[in-house]
Amino acid sequence: MNYNLRTTGLDVTPELRAYVERRLAQTDKFLESDPVAHAQVECEYQEMRHGERYRAEFTLKASHAVYRAELWAGTLHEAIDLAINQLVEELREGKQKRVDVFRRTAARVKDYLRGFRSRI
Repeated sequence: MNYNLRTTGLDVTPELRAYVERRLAQTDKFLESDPVAHAQVECEYQEMRHGERYRAEFTLKASHAVYRAELWAGTLHEAIDLAINQLVEELREGKQKRVDVFRRTAARVKDYLRGFRSRI
């Protein structure tokens, strides 16, 4: 999968890039048949009144939909983990919805063909 990693207030280190790649590998099982899938990853650091905060945002564009997850956390790795878990859950729900529609359609076609044979 192709992806772009952009940071604000942070440096892109090889460790960060490897960690994001490793975590994005979880989405591959939902996008095996989609060669044009592309992910945009944004990581941000901000100082706030109640402490330092990190934001991780994933936007995944596939041929059939766009999936997005954004979360704030106390550490960068925690933010990435939480956001990727949310993204995987969205992908799982989308895949289940597509499978359900396919099965319902197949059942209708099967019922139609059964009725057609009984009339002959």
